[in-house]
Amino acid sequence: MKELFSILSEKCENGRLYNSEYLPENIALFEQFNVAAVVTGADGQSLLTSSVDSDLLINQLNYSLLSNDANNELIKTTENYKIFKQQFSEFDDTFLVLIGVLPDGNIVFIKATASALEQTASITNKFFLTMIFIDSIISVLVGRYFIAKFTKPLFKLINITKRISNFDFEATYHPQRLYNEMDDLGEHVNEMSTTLKRAIEQLRLANENLKHDLELKEETENMRKEFVSNVSHELKTPIALIQGYAEGLQEGIMDDEVSRKIYLDIIIDEANKMNRLVREMLILNQLEAGQMNLDMVDFNVTEMIDSVIDSNRINFEAQNINYEFINKQDCYVHADEFLVEQVVTNFVSNAIHYVLNENIVTVRYDFVKRGKVRIIVFNSGNNIGKKDIKHIWEKFYKADKARSREYGGSGIGLSVVKATMDLLHEKFGVENVPDGVEFWFELSLVKDTKIKENS
Repeated sequence: MKELFSILSEKCENGRLYNSEYLPENIALFEQFNVAAVVTGADGQSLLTSSVDSDLLINQLNYSLLSNDANNELIKTTENYKIFKQQFSEFDDTFLVLIGVLPDGNIVFIKATASALEQTASITNKFFLTMIFIDSIISVLVGRYFIAKFTKPLFKLINITKRISNFDFEATYHPQRLYNEMDDLGEHVNEMSTTLKRAIEQLRLANENLKHDLELKEETENMRKEFVSNVSHELKTPIALIQGYAEGLQEGIMDDEVSRKIYLDIIIDEANKMNRLVREMLILNQLEAGQMNLDMVDFNVTEMIDSVIDSNRINFEAQNINYEFINKQDCYVHADEFLVEQVVTNFVSNAIHYVLNENIVTVRYDFVKRGKVRIIVFNSGNNIGKKDIKHIWEKFYKADKARSREYGGSGIGLSVVKATMDLLHEKFGVENVPDGVEFWFELSLVKDTKIKENS
């Protein structure tokens, strides 16, 4: 009622209360509050009413103003209105009445039953409760939406950091359309991932280098031990022989001159073997350590081969070896002359020491490649065993230890060949043929060299 009175007073001040054009609006207002109301002038005429029977409401107004019985109970009074509670024995319900004076001096009478007001209050309360419930649901949904929108990048970042912890550096954060602090954090996570990936890669490379260095160190140490062991073994026999025959000469075991000469020849032969072993080891060591400086020149390799054969002429004659240079011709190559001579010497010496059967040793050229000559040294005899042929280039490896000892082989000569050809970047190899074995190596021909066809 108080609220309705305030609304009517405001409408009165604004001039929107009495004209017929405002009547529907006023009727709706009375129905909204579920009351009966009438506004009268000073002369008692009805100016505005909520009921067709305005006289009844005016009579009730007069009764309320003039009566002073126990039926009227004053509830509240102000300078503008009074509120009464009326209860009659013939009615089960209780009435609430407001009588007030509007700003223009007209009297307003508002009457409502208590049950109607309670019903209105109940409806109002239900409305507000419904609105509160709907508002709560909307708040929860909106809250969940914004929380999800805010936490989605956060969960994405958590997932990315988990992948990074498992060394998956392909995981990257992509900023949202509207850049915010979360995107800034994501960019820093990307930078951290890149830096971590780079650091781990550097660490991996460092570990690989360290592993390689350790393996190289271990391999070098093993090679050193193996080298010392092999050299000791190779030198032990000639030293023992020299010592034994020297002691025999010292003690005068042999009285005749022929026997003493035999002892001296053995001592000289064993000393030469040791000298050759040491010389080959020094050359091999220089080659493998990369300390051998190449002196690349043009020279006639045919003259070199003839020189090597001439220096071994005594061995050919002593063993009745039939030697032939099959397609002999001038052949100019571009290489290190000293190193090539070592290769030729080793191949020829190897052929002399292992020749058997028909006692044939041959040298021939093969111009199968443009700009290359293949020099092949053949000796008749036994083939090299399958299990030995892949090891003959290794230091101190001897396929036939008995024959190696017989001619004083050290097991280093073919290793020198391999190291030399590797340094010259040329091909070399060995092949078993029906009548014996062929060792070969290739050299680069001097430009514009004219050659004859293979014979």
